[in-house]
Amino acid sequence: MFLKTDTIREIPILTGISIYAFYINWMSGNIGIIPIDSFGFLDSSHSILNGKLPIRDFWIFTGLLVDYMGAFFLSIFGNNWNSYLFHSSFMNIFGTTILYFFLKNFKMQKKYIVFYCLSFATLCYPVSGTPFAYIHAFIFSLISVMTLILAIKSQNRIIWFCLPFLCIFSFLSMQTPSAYILLIIFFISIYYFIKTQDVISLKYSISGCVLSVTFFIFFMVITKTPFINFLYQYILFPITIGEGRLYGSEVAYLSFFDQMNFKRLIGDFKFIHIFFIPLIFLFIYHYNKKNFTFNILNIITILSVFAFLFSQLITANQIYIFSLIPFIAAVLHLNLVQINFNFKAIILILLVVLFSTTKFHIRYNIDRKFHELEKVDKTNAIAAKEIHQNLKNLKWISSSDDPNNESRILKKAINVIKNDNREKTLITHYHFISTVLDKNLNILNRWYLWDNNTHPTENHKYFNFYKLLVNRNIQSNNVKVIYLLGQENEIQFDNVKNYFNNTCFESKTIIEKRFSVHEIVKC
Repeated sequence: MFLKTDTIREIPILTGISIYAFYINWMSGNIGIIPIDSFGFLDSSHSILNGKLPIRDFWIFTGLLVDYMGAFFLSIFGNNWNSYLFHSSFMNIFGTTILYFFLKNFKMQKKYIVFYCLSFATLCYPVSGTPFAYIHAFIFSLISVMTLILAIKSQNRIIWFCLPFLCIFSFLSMQTPSAYILLIIFFISIYYFIKTQDVISLKYSISGCVLSVTFFIFFMVITKTPFINFLYQYILFPITIGEGRLYGSEVAYLSFFDQMNFKRLIGDFKFIHIFFIPLIFLFIYHYNKKNFTFNILNIITILSVFAFLFSQLITANQIYIFSLIPFIAAVLHLNLVQINFNFKAIILILLVVLFSTTKFHIRYNIDRKFHELEKVDKTNAIAAKEIHQNLKNLKWISSSDDPNNESRILKKAINVIKNDNREKTLITHYHFISTVLDKNLNILNRWYLWDNNTHPTENHKYFNFYKLLVNRNIQSNNVKVIYLLGQENEIQFDNVKNYFNNTCFESKTIIEKRFSVHEIVKC
């Protein structure tokens, strides 16, 4: 779709890049865990294979596509950790490969393309290693941006047709930065169609929009997912989170205006700015009315980077957009070649990209800063197969617990749950247990934070809707017992009881402050 080329000549290069993209993510994803993030999409993907669907049967507020993609990989490669990493490693390959063809389309020399692609593969998915909604959305959003640029450059109607599908994939991964990128694509597309009067491409674009939306509606119908559930979970509730962070509500992890300081705006993103700011100035001073393609390339890139930066600033997660460094650097590189700039400038770009890639590779992929493990002695990690054989290859260590103690607790919990034949619900951030046991544990939620950031709590305007969904889950599945498993005092049953009306429980602590059982009994 992106370039007609000698396939045979491209295969060895693409194979090499793909192997590297897979390996670097595989290596990173197997080093350490942070339960709430590392396992967030494992049991939810497994639930799909058991007929329990996100949004319809349990609460999620993001990552719908990630769950279904995860289910696909589990169905092919089995209910194990390796399948989970196959998923994220595939996405790393996918994003890197599209970048390759994008730069190839602009006639960049192959040696430079390979360099930027290897940098991108190093800085993209490996910062997390495991499937993560933000990075899925980032990859699909960036691919959408590149696709728009190529659609305008090539006037290829098939690309225009495919673009809406990529936008939907991005939004169904994560609402931000997808929504911001979607707005940019929409307005740039309108500008293009007005300027060029390219009616045929417009028809293809509209057809792609209509068909992609139709497919989504059809998907909702065949899965019997009520649209009202999608509206509340995926649109309305996330808006309240965004509003809280933008305006600084009491329950927000952070606010946008709290991020308005030199360290956050400049210090944390300095290696992005090193290329981003020169690109802006270069675009202004070398604006060429006759070179519409490069003007579009620069405008879309600049607007998109602003969108990615804004999204990162209101995100309560570690920085995940460092792979913008090789992308922006490559665009700047293309501009310098276009104006016959001094070759020394290209060398400087390559050196800075190499330095920043190495720096963040060490900090995020080796030291695992994303998982808050940079100050943890990772030589103390244990083989996760000691917890369960389906976790083979994972080196288990976290920032909050001794791995041997955590292993002891988890093995006991898994054994108790395995031997309980009653219908049960497990509330935990160790969202791998239903997968490795291949049991339907009737999960209620992807994450359990009682601060209105993962699901509505008592003081939230959508609490009653959430409560109804939880009760329907418990009743329709005839759940007899609820298990709680977490870090010390992480998940307290007093909060869970608020979900139920006129329901009594007989509670017992199995492992103090970590693992408890709550049987539903008649009052």
